[in-house]
Amino acid sequence: MSTNQDKEVLEKQSFSYQLARAYIPWQRYTNRWDQLEGLTKGTIFPELYMPYQPYRTP
Repeated sequence: MSTNQDKEVLEKQSFSYQLARAYIPWQRYTNRWDQLEGLTKGTIFPELYMPYQPYRTP
């Protein structure tokens, strides 16, 4: 059985670590696609468009 002290320790431990930190470089947005093209490609900014290309092994 857990006690109140065990619960407090668990709560302190669960918040003591940072899970992730995003790195987002500064970008200059020069062009924009129209809304329909942006919807199909997932972004309205051509600079951010990176279609998925799976790695192929020989």
